[in-house]
Amino acid sequence: MPATRALLAEEMAAIELNTEFLGVSRLLQMENAGRAVAHEILRRFKQLPTVAIFAGLGGNGGDGFVTARHLAPSCRKVHLIILGNPSTIENTPAAKNWEIIRKMRHSIELYIVQDTSELPKLTTTVVVDALLGTGVKGKPRPPLIKTLQIMNQMEGFKIAIDVPTGIHPNTGEPTTKDAFQPDLTITFHRAKVGLVKNKKNVGKLVVADIGIPPEAEIYVGPGDVIRATKPRPFFTKKGDFGRLLVIGGSPKFIGAPILASIGALRSGVDLVYLAAPSHVIAAATCQSPDIIPINLETEQLGNDDIPLIEDTLTNVQAALIGPGLGDHHETLDTIGKILSITNRLKKPLVIDADALKTVSRVMKIGPNTIITPHAGEFKRIRGIEVAKPLLRRAQQVRDLAKTLKCVVLLKGPVDITSTSKETRLNWTGHPVMSVGGTGDVLAGLVAGFRAQGISSFLSACVGAFTNGAAGLLAYQDKGPGLIAFDLGDYIPKVLANPMASPIAYSRRIPVDE
Repeated sequence: MPATRALLAEEMAAIELNTEFLGVSRLLQMENAGRAVAHEILRRFKQLPTVAIFAGLGGNGGDGFVTARHLAPSCRKVHLIILGNPSTIENTPAAKNWEIIRKMRHSIELYIVQDTSELPKLTTTVVVDALLGTGVKGKPRPPLIKTLQIMNQMEGFKIAIDVPTGIHPNTGEPTTKDAFQPDLTITFHRAKVGLVKNKKNVGKLVVADIGIPPEAEIYVGPGDVIRATKPRPFFTKKGDFGRLLVIGGSPKFIGAPILASIGALRSGVDLVYLAAPSHVIAAATCQSPDIIPINLETEQLGNDDIPLIEDTLTNVQAALIGPGLGDHHETLDTIGKILSITNRLKKPLVIDADALKTVSRVMKIGPNTIITPHAGEFKRIRGIEVAKPLLRRAQQVRDLAKTLKCVVLLKGPVDITSTSKETRLNWTGHPVMSVGGTGDVLAGLVAGFRAQGISSFLSACVGAFTNGAAGLLAYQDKGPGLIAFDLGDYIPKVLANPMASPIAYSRRIPVDE
């Protein structure tokens, strides 16, 4: 089920964290990576080679340390040249491997280089680049440039670990004219986008397996949450992390748009505007003064409200429409017109709840839109029952996403998020979350992430994970008395430390027939 396309550096980082979440530690992943490189070297050289490994202080350097350890029993000589002070290594697996390497003074010739004048003059069979990995995209600093020049001038077969130093992992563009020029690049798990785009600076490409379970890509995990959590610079100001418009509420349904607004606020979006009837606004501002009220002209969304909503849409980064709107015929007609306006303004949109009644199976909504149906709403749109076996159900969701040309998030015991090309499953959550309102919180979360500039697909995936994990945490404290409003207190805990999130992978759900 995982895709086979090349990965961006940030996608690979998320997969590695998801793998750790599943129980395969980063230390074991590094062990597998270094062992794979050593195996490839020994496979290619029948006579015992001499090897020079140039290593940095990050994860890529750690891969180099493991490679040196595995080569030590089988090579004539292993030279390990470390650029920088190893006592400052911050990458935990790399630091642990350094503790092993520094004791191997008999089998590894070790050089600690803090100035390029200290670089040894070596003649070796193999030159290995373990300086910078996929996490570094900027221009190498001058000491590193001099090192690269020396490495490129050395005789011997040249190998890059993961990505050649000086090549951008996502674009393939050289970040320096002195980028390492390998004969062979050994990357891990899957090819990186930059390696595919710039084959000239990669040499022969080998993809090595390092034991990443398929579930690390099938399931949404904390790595995806961390990827979607944007750092806040010191000079961040209000609005830099997005403005969201929530359109909802009716005489009958007051709570849904309030819950959606709170879910959005907890996503980290800066500002949430709620366009709703006056009685809904009164209740919303009592619940949270953080919600910015926009009073609709009528007690039920109608055509007279369109100018006010269109004006507000020009000042937000995304919108959510549907929670608690009801199915009055004029409201449904107005929803259709608002969908046209958001499309014309090119505003990302989440369509939830009652607004889904305007979605037809023959529509072409577009990739800027996310729809969030439950099984019943999915049946009304697609015209078929949702299948029980998970793989068949996932294919149904993908088919609908392909038809509508949008992102579909099917809510259920296992949430399924899909585009026409990508599908992810979310296993967080608890059956007690069947209480009313948890779907409104989810819609607000998804819309809040989208307003922060996160892609539609990733927003839906991360929203599902965060909502479910918050529900599990809330259940642990509240028990079966959990209500949707409780989730707001636990969402920040999930976002602050997603690796500590509870999981529910033990559910008995048929994967296939």
